[in-house]
Amino acid sequence: MRQKIQEDQKRTEGLAMLIKFIKLTSRLHPITMATRHLTSSPLTSDDLWLSSSYKFFLPTPTRWMDNDLFGHVNNTAYYSYFDSVINRYLIHHCHINYDIIRGFMVQTQCEYRRPLQYPDVPVVGMFVRRIGSSSVTYNVGLFPSEVLKNVSREKDVIQIMSEGVFASELNRTDDTEDISALAIGSCVHVFVDTQTNKPTPLPDNLKAGLQKILGSVESRL
Repeated sequence: MRQKIQEDQKRTEGLAMLIKFIKLTSRLHPITMATRHLTSSPLTSDDLWLSSSYKFFLPTPTRWMDNDLFGHVNNTAYYSYFDSVINRYLIHHCHINYDIIRGFMVQTQCEYRRPLQYPDVPVVGMFVRRIGSSSVTYNVGLFPSEVLKNVSREKDVIQIMSEGVFASELNRTDDTEDISALAIGSCVHVFVDTQTNKPTPLPDNLKAGLQKILGSVESRL
């Protein structure tokens, strides 16, 4: 009992630290947020800019080196954020074995609306749009850190930063306001056999993990 109380206290303290961090980064570089009530209607291209369209989120701190001469994060860094979050999801939630199979990124696209600058801590949202026999198409969005303000108290800061948060853990309600993305994109992985570098069927563990964040959208990306 005492150990459980201590664990609950650590979670509460960790979440309090995360909330303070979110407020701090918001003050450092305030970002205008468009809002809209959640909906269960079929997704359209416009919905890609809204946080409720995404199934999984992971904070991705910017780095000093990401800033360019114009004082904001260079557009090429966004692709690094997307790639890192996708692979972290594959490791933690699909249990991919890179000794057997690996994903080659064969297509990436991104649209930008608002800039980032160090030391912002944006959150990458993602969902899977299509699962093929050996390929996967992802939709990704880069959001302000406020997107995680309603995260469940079951998660501590270390878990959030390393494993991310599923949309079901955000305590959303019908009155929850949507947050607008700073940028959105799409990525396509083709998975290959590590030994031959030839396309290979997705293993069951990979498909099971990807299906957890499968969505549908009419996308121009």
